[in-house]
Amino acid sequence: MTWLFGFYLILAIYLAYILWMTLGLTRFLKQKPLQFKTPKTKFSIVIPMRDEAENLPALFRSISELSYPNSLFEIIVVDDASRDDSWKLVRAFQAHYREIKIYLVSGLPDRVTQAGSEGKFTPKKNAIHKAISLSSYPYILTTDADVLLPAYWLESYDSRLQQTDTDLVAGGVVVAKSTSFLSRYQHFDMLSLQAFGLGSFARRQPVICNGANLCYKKQAYVDAEVNRGTAHIASGDDVFTLQSFREKGFVIDYMSNPESVVWTKALESFGELWQQRRRWARKTTSVDSWYMKGVGTLITLMQLALVLSLILGFWHQAYFGFLVNAFVLKFILDGWSLSRMAKLQNLGFCWMDFLKVSLVYPFFTLFFSLTSLYGKFDWKGRRFSK
Repeated sequence: MTWLFGFYLILAIYLAYILWMTLGLTRFLKQKPLQFKTPKTKFSIVIPMRDEAENLPALFRSISELSYPNSLFEIIVVDDASRDDSWKLVRAFQAHYREIKIYLVSGLPDRVTQAGSEGKFTPKKNAIHKAISLSSYPYILTTDADVLLPAYWLESYDSRLQQTDTDLVAGGVVVAKSTSFLSRYQHFDMLSLQAFGLGSFARRQPVICNGANLCYKKQAYVDAEVNRGTAHIASGDDVFTLQSFREKGFVIDYMSNPESVVWTKALESFGELWQQRRRWARKTTSVDSWYMKGVGTLITLMQLALVLSLILGFWHQAYFGFLVNAFVLKFILDGWSLSRMAKLQNLGFCWMDFLKVSLVYPFFTLFFSLTSLYGKFDWKGRRFSK
């Protein structure tokens, strides 16, 4: 029964943490809506792409619908050796919307030269680094080629930057739900990551953000030497930027208003989702934050306790009792937390969908965690070990 005591201890710590983190969101719930000002901030929007022909038409349509003055932003698309018609679509968009400054550059790899270090950038880091070096404006906004941008996206960042002297502002990303179960899983999983990220910002422990919606000063990026020591890691252009800014003592903030949130499609297969999670896990191990690693360990232990209690319950009924108690308490508190996050972004929240996802979440989490510890992963037709 020692294990049972350990399971209840893990549950108590987990529930206390989720409560503590969610209460931190209250600061954002109480914020007044952003008051848009006369636009004046100039942005260089950086979009790395590789084989995105399927997604680019929707992205370009959302770009054409941006309400921000065309004279105050430019778009730099970096083509990472696409094997489809991505570059042709960019050229077609350039020709059709000549009033929008959009540039297409090659993503051929460069050498890392920051702080005298040597070594090759991984493809996405190279794309961002090259685009920033070519950018004309003082603020960089990174996003992905498979997102949809809201019409008042740039106004939101402009208003926040005019109100505060912030070096980095992180924005939200929503995975669009469809009728498939896998898309709903990804929707709630991304919502939980945002709740963790936003709650951590509120508790003065900013550790994660999303490169699909991230804004920072160009000069601060250069001064922070973002890629020092991490250029060889395939992913993490977002969290390593945040980590470098924190280490330099730069001002960091998070924006949660619905007008600033970008939308992305869910991955269509379990295999793609698995490879994505393996990639995310590899960058997490390189993040210099005991807080983040501690929270990750706690969440994994909580899922492990649920799965083990299901197995051990066939030998001792007390474990089934723990499983029922833990699942109900966890479901209620997690649901309350995510519903508050959804409210911040003006999203609906379906408790029935969340229940279905909660039933498989422990198994998915453990599978992704355990299989991410070894082997290589695939990303955009390439294989990486980190």
